[in-house]
Amino acid sequence: MTVASHPAREHQRLQALKELDILYLPLEDRFDRITRTLCRLFDVPVAYLSLIDDETQWLKSIHGLDLISTPRSDALCQHTLLEDEYLICEDMTQDPRFADNPYVTGAPYARFYAGYLLKSREQNVGTLCIVDTKPRTFSEDDLSALADIASWAQTELNLTQISDAQVQLISELDEAYQQARIDSLTRLWNQGTIKQILHRAFQRHLLNLTPLSVLMIDADHFKKVNDTYGHTTGDKVLQNIASALRQALRPQDAIGRYGGEEFLIILDDCEPRQAAELAKRILSRVRTLRFPDVAANLKITLSIGIAGSSARGLESETDLMDLADRALYRAKNNGRDQICLLHSTEAQD
Repeated sequence: MTVASHPAREHQRLQALKELDILYLPLEDRFDRITRTLCRLFDVPVAYLSLIDDETQWLKSIHGLDLISTPRSDALCQHTLLEDEYLICEDMTQDPRFADNPYVTGAPYARFYAGYLLKSREQNVGTLCIVDTKPRTFSEDDLSALADIASWAQTELNLTQISDAQVQLISELDEAYQQARIDSLTRLWNQGTIKQILHRAFQRHLLNLTPLSVLMIDADHFKKVNDTYGHTTGDKVLQNIASALRQALRPQDAIGRYGGEEFLIILDDCEPRQAAELAKRILSRVRTLRFPDVAANLKITLSIGIAGSSARGLESETDLMDLADRALYRAKNNGRDQICLLHSTEAQD
């Protein structure tokens, strides 16, 4: 297999990638919207946005395949980094750079590839790509459309849209520790990280006197899902719930997997009743989830407990979490598939 040489300014490229502070963030729906759009626009089975560091291709969004990362040496996009703008290969089996690549000789049996460079600080940090399982031609109009979507992706890539609490946490962690902060199944923050983010958000809430709300979410009767359909299906259900939750949030909101089937959402500068409106949208979105490939009759609902703190309503994030737990318990006790909201003024009820 042909391994691409490193770009001439590899050190500067890696430094620009590092300065983005995005490599080890959880998956974000703002990038998923882009890859979904690519698949619809070009009628291809696979589209992805990748960032490439010294050894690894990180997939910030991928539609059509269940991948998180690949070795850089296997990445189709390693060759695109050497181009000025883009790389088109209409039949990968006929190109010596790709003919024996594992993603060509094996699943997904890629035949067509089009990749457009994404830049930060004038450095090639990643690519936006589409892949088809059959050879195809690519017209000038097609290339123009891909360039437009890549411009959208590059704008999103260079925007810092996460909360200050998340930015602060990321900046304090070394690379290996950053990777360990992500839940491997859902690609959300894991429990330890989301609790740290909540601590920082609560301290800023006290300092700035801005409202803070949290959503504690539990998948209803999830043990029955695992017992009936198996843990593989259960994992797929959790991944789909996580995706639905991400799609409902603002970029600055923080979300983590808090337990086996529990999720925690932190809504900075958000009044509790605004949080309740968000929770209603989440319930509606999850009710529509279907799993025809693994469990055709399966339907999922959630119970959501919402806790909100006024400027000086609670003394610590522990109090806020206790309130959210109480609200979640009430939602479940009242029949599930619903929300319950408690304000900080009700903490002593």
